[in-house]
Amino acid sequence: MGWNGYKVVLTADRTLMSNYGKGLFYGFIATSPPKGYPLTSPWLLFRFVFKPVKADLEGRAILAPQGLRKVEASLIENGVVSFEELVVSPPEILDRVVGEKTKIVGIEAIDPLGMGPASTTMSGPYGVIHEESYTAWQFRNLVTSEVIQKARKRGVKVVVGGPGAWQIGLDVMKRYGIDFVVEGEGEIVAPKLFKKILEGENLETPMKIKAGFDEVPSIDQIPLLKGATVGGVVEVSRGCGRGCRFCAPTLRKLRHRKLEDIIKDVKTNLKFGQNQICLHAEDVLRYGSYDYAVKHEKVVKLFQKTLEVKGLESLGPSHFALVSIAAYPKTAKTIVEMTLSKLNQQWMAFQTGIETGSPRLIEMHMEKKPYPFKPSQWPEVVEKAFAICADLNLVPCATIIVNLPGETEDDVVKTTELVENLYPYKSLITPLLYVPFQEDSSLKKMSFIEDAKPYHIELYRTVWRHDMRWMKALA
Repeated sequence: MGWNGYKVVLTADRTLMSNYGKGLFYGFIATSPPKGYPLTSPWLLFRFVFKPVKADLEGRAILAPQGLRKVEASLIENGVVSFEELVVSPPEILDRVVGEKTKIVGIEAIDPLGMGPASTTMSGPYGVIHEESYTAWQFRNLVTSEVIQKARKRGVKVVVGGPGAWQIGLDVMKRYGIDFVVEGEGEIVAPKLFKKILEGENLETPMKIKAGFDEVPSIDQIPLLKGATVGGVVEVSRGCGRGCRFCAPTLRKLRHRKLEDIIKDVKTNLKFGQNQICLHAEDVLRYGSYDYAVKHEKVVKLFQKTLEVKGLESLGPSHFALVSIAAYPKTAKTIVEMTLSKLNQQWMAFQTGIETGSPRLIEMHMEKKPYPFKPSQWPEVVEKAFAICADLNLVPCATIIVNLPGETEDDVVKTTELVENLYPYKSLITPLLYVPFQEDSSLKKMSFIEDAKPYHIELYRTVWRHDMRWMKALA
């Protein structure tokens, strides 16, 4: 395209625009700070973990975050721009794709200010090390980079969106030079905004735009991928519906994509060389279900059809709910055995939330999380699910939340006891500070180390002992 550039350029910072050495979960290392941890020094991580994604001769990224791919597809499918007028590009080569023809630079943000649970725990004013996280550092470096700010002086508009858009207020927008921030699902609202900008409509800036209820895409409005994704992420469902009060995904309407569309996205990834696929949902085991029951046939068919795609090397879920495993072990057993035998994988990992071992806190904040079991049964449900996973070579990567509103010493002790009971089961457990997705003036913020009570320290020790055992086995 030469120095004139593309009309629309989509990108993300280095912590997102990387395949993490083909280990998708390694991306969480970006929530640590570049200072304070010898093993997370920039020299090591940029060389061995946050390797830049490759681009073709036209500046098009071979891999990109799944959210950025959805925006790319929605802009093209809605006729806002043609494929030739748009590029998804790595941040390292923006000077090759941003030029005189460029009107918009769109940037995906997942943790732009380091305010997410993992980065708040590892970094920042309340974390283990009081330094800025990689996520915040790299986002700022990208948005305030010379190539983007020079483009703004020529009239180019900078649009930021993604799961972390909630972190960015008008003050940050002014300081960083961001024109628009889009909150919520972008398949409908982003094309509307981009079209107005490209048509020269006089819009006030800086402006935050929230997707309204009438701008939540239906299944048919979620477009197919145009290129391969980082980690081979393919969305199968969106939303959750269990109603946990601290969780943003539960606010989304629950939708399940058509199986044929999922398989098309898998094939698109393979076409561009991404042969490791991660099926993404808040609970992949609930694929096809609009209540809390697992639909065995639908979930099994999802994995069967995915495994039939030629060229697949590995397959796994992003998330399983522990209650789905405990209540429907047959489904978990069927899909895991099918996958491990077909692809000759040794084990399958997934993310999940324990959150607490306290039935009282479960009932207070997430009473539907254990359903069809009762909140009082939650510790037993968790242990049962972990035992099933151990038998199936399923590896839970679980979180627990520290400083939930209303937390008492007894609640933390119960969580510690639950973690102790999980010691025999191959898994990793991560304690995270509670972070509300909306401002909560009533919440007493807690520093992970300085404000920890003796019972918190005992919980940390128990988690450390557990993880040190199983890290060796999983290495």
